[in-house]
Amino acid sequence: MPSINCDLIINLIKPKLSKIIDSNIAEFRSSGSFKVRPGYGYDKFYLDRIDGSYDMSLYSLIHYIMYEDDLYALFLNQTQMKDLKGVIKNTPESIYSLEDGDKDHDFINYEILDNVYHQLIVFVGQKLIDLGFDVREDFSEYLIP
Repeated sequence: MPSINCDLIINLIKPKLSKIIDSNIAEFRSSGSFKVRPGYGYDKFYLDRIDGSYDMSLYSLIHYIMYEDDLYALFLNQTQMKDLKGVIKNTPESIYSLEDGDKDHDFINYEILDNVYHQLIVFVGQKLIDLGFDVREDFSEYLIP
């Protein structure tokens, strides 16, 4: 298990999310929707979709950025990377997490992935709020009131 600093992953993804938001501000304002087509994965995500299904969610966008920019390789071994590729191929609308039996299950799922997702969701929610969008309710479980 390589040692991994979650901040490294977060700091590599934040500028990408910021660029996606900045390049879609006009569309957000005119449509009232936070749909983006950033060129990752199946290329259709909603930045304010963070509850329920992972399909087209902010979670899924972050997952595909990690996958396509090889960030998973920073903390997954070869077997886990093979499993990840299977998830991408067979269930593209879901996100990756380790199976219960994997010895790294708790560390990767809870210490790395949960932390990365949480901090990036907070980042997106706060950026949208700072830009004047009313998304507090959508991000209420992630943002401090």
